[in-house]
Amino acid sequence: MEDFRDFTDRDEGSSFEGRSRDAADEGAWEFSTITDVAEEFGFTLRALRFYEEKGLVSPRRTGYRRLYSPRDRRRLEIIAQGKRIGLALEEIREILRASGDGSSAARRHLEIALEKAKARVEEIHAEQRELEENLQEALLLIADFKGRLGASG
Repeated sequence: MEDFRDFTDRDEGSSFEGRSRDAADEGAWEFSTITDVAEEFGFTLRALRFYEEKGLVSPRRTGYRRLYSPRDRRRLEIIAQGKRIGLALEEIREILRASGDGSSAARRHLEIALEKAKARVEEIHAEQRELEENLQEALLLIADFKGRLGASG
């Protein structure tokens, strides 16, 4: 069990740093508050609470404060990356499961997550091609309108 009495408040309560007496040789751990994590990853406080409710992150609690560990922050980074490329929450959950312990089940989850990420990249490329086609059509239409205006005026 970790001893949180050795934690000191920095930057007006925004972060905590300290050592567990049981793990003094392992070095210092840094914990971030919900506000710090929200700013770092661009999440709302409500979104962070939602991810906690869904079991995607497990911040520690000290009173009413949520303290996010480096592990939680790595998981939030994966969530943010997944959201940026348009993965569904369940797909992100699979990726988080896959980043587990190196077991064959975790490896299988990672293979599935890799395939989903590749599929999403293909979808994005298809959307990009469609947007490029739409852009070209719009530019041709603009040129046509300009030509008509020039010819009649």
